[in-house]
Parts: sequence; structure tokens; C-alpha cells
Amino acid sequence: MNETINIGRTIARKRRSRGITQEALAAHLGVSKAAVSKWELGQSLPDVSLLPRIAAYFSLTLDELFDWRGALSEEESAALYAEVYALGERDLRAAHERLRALAAEHYSDANLLLMLASLLTMWAAGMATPFTPAHGEGEAGAEPRALIDETLTLLDRVLEVATDPSTLFLAQQQKAATLFQAGRYEDAAALLELLVHRQDAAASTMLLASAYRKLGRAGEARGLLQAERLRAANFVLSSLAQEVATRDDAAFARAAGSAAEAVFEALDMGAVNPAYASTMAFEVAEALRRAGEQEAALTALAHAVEAAEGVLARPDASTSPLWDCVAERFDPARSGAAWAEHKERQADELRRAVRHMAAERVLAPTWGAFAGDDARYQEIAAAAERVRDEG
Repeated sequence: MNETINIGRTIARKRRSRGITQEALAAHLGVSKAAVSKWELGQSLPDVSLLPRIAAYFSLTLDELFDWRGALSEEESAALYAEVYALGERDLRAAHERLRALAAEHYSDANLLLMLASLLTMWAAGMATPFTPAHGEGEAGAEPRALIDETLTLLDRVLEVATDPSTLFLAQQQKAATLFQAGRYEDAAALLELLVHRQDAAASTMLLASAYRKLGRAGEARGLLQAERLRAANFVLSSLAQEVATRDDAAFARAAGSAAEAVFEALDMGAVNPAYASTMAFEVAEALRRAGEQEAALTALAHAVEAAEGVLARPDASTSPLWDCVAERFDPARSGAAWAEHKERQADELRRAVRHMAAERVLAPTWGAFAGDDARYQEIAAAAERVRDEG
């Protein structure tokens, strides 16, 4: 645990929120503007005799001014998340109480708060785990609306205390997703527009990779390029699946399905996103079903079941030359044994969930009405049931 005191950050945050200039604060305290600037940059600390005056100026206690916190390591945060997650599978009320206690204890730890907010989001959606619907009274003994409000409070706190750009981006993205979940589509769209209209970082990424090469840091260049390629590939594949779902266009569904399959195979995406192939095949099958193309729809449906059966519980990105430099980020052991055990259980749950979902989609009344008398459909349905039962 890294213990840190953040007087300068507190001063900067409070000064900006109240629209106070560095000059005005310096004049009030009888110091130079340069001194205030150094405090806020973390280059120096105020004289101890000034601390009560600074706290009084911003109506803070000394504890609030110091903003003392024990910043958890990645391994410690992962272990606490895994603990609450596992408790939630057994006793959601107890898990919710534990989550609140951890949030209060680490109210300035942006990374942990972000992880805890993701759990609240799942519970608000009625999920005891990301893959298992829960039953009974509202999740964790609370109404979904209250859980969403609690999530937004945590995310706003993350946005207040986080300094790392990637953490801030993730918090904004998660807040937008939570607003969408709450049906606040205008608020979600307003926040998302700010995120998606940012300057494209691809050019900067390529230039940085070139700089690394000139500096003889080829390993860092490869890692940077693979990370950007992974982001881009996931976007391409996800966008194709989502667009198929929004269009009643058989020609587009076939073209998108072929393109997605080519990208998936060429970039060895099964090593990092094994569930995608089944998801995309189902979207194509549904689009062809809506278009009334029975033979093509059943071909896609059979492919979807086959892909669901082949989903790996624990894919290994390190075996792919395309992803060997980012494989470490897929290794949960780097965040400790508790996190590794949690992710292994979660991967097994995902595999079972994909197989069960495949059976549910194949056996849905829409498919029965569409092709229930077709012997080929009956074979696919039997295969889907087998895949589910073996999962």
C-alpha cells in the first residue's frame, strides 16, 4: 500500500471548483503565486503554519485538506473486488454492505471505486454475476434505481479524485453506460459525444512507436502497436455485429458476416475474444431469418452453435505471434492469486453462459415458428441442447 498525502491536489481541486485564481489565493495567504503553483504540482508543501488558514479558506477540516489515503496496489484492489464478487454470489445483502464499507474506507482510491461501481452496475441490472440472473427482491436488498444512483455517486467521486487519463476515460465511459441503463439517454449521449469526438490517437500512437524504434526500444514499440491493433480490431468486429442487428438487410448481413469471419481468423482474435464468433453468427442468422431466407439462416444458425461449442474457457494469447506482446494483460496472475482464481471461475461461467445462451436462442419460439418443421433445424436444435447440457 502506498501512503500518499495530496495537499496540493486538494488545493488545486477546490480552487478550480470555486473559480479562484492562484494569484487570489496567494494574496490571501501572503505568499507568491509561484509557491501556490509548486504546491499544486506536488513540487513542494505549504509551511505548516499555513495549513489551518488554507483549510479555513476552503471550509475544510485538516483531514480533508490532507486528503490522506492509502493507495491500494493493483493486486490488493483485485483481491478486494474478487472478495465482494464471490460474496455476492452467496449473499448479496452482505456483499453490498461490504462494498459500501470498502468504498467509505478507500474513498479517494479511484481504481478501487471504479471496480466497485462496476459491481453495483451488475447488481442494478439484476445480475448476481455477469452471466447469472438473480431472483427475488431487488439486487443486494435495494431497488435498481437506488443502486444506479449509488453507482453514479461513486463514479462522480472517481472523476473528482482521479488524475490518470485512462482512469478518467474509463469512469466517463462507465458513467455513460450507467446513465443509459437508467434510461437517461440524453445525458448518456451528451457524455458519449464528448468521448467519441476526441482527437483520434492513432497518429500519435504510430509516431510514438516510431520514436521507440529510433531509441532502440523495439519491445515497447511492439507492445504499443499490438494494444492499438487490439482496440481497433475489437471495434471493427463489434461494430459489424451491432450494425447487422440494426438492419433488416440480408445482403449486408452476409457481407458483414464474411468480413467479420475474415478479420477474426486473420488476426487470431480467438486468442483474445473467443465468444465473438458465436455472437456474430447468431446476429447474421437472425437477420437472415427476418429476411425469410431459410436455408441461409439455418446455415448461419448451425455455425453459431458450432462456434458456441468451441468457446475456450481460458484462451491463451501468449501462443499467438500477433498478440504475444500484450498477452500479459490477459494473465490474471499478475494481479495476484485471488484475482487469478476469480478470473478462472469467471471464464468458466462465461463458457457455460455462451453455451446456454446458444440453446436459448436456437430454441426460441421465433425459430420454431420459422423452421420448426425443417429436419435441418431439428438437428441444429438437438445439437444446441447437447452443447448446453455438456456445458
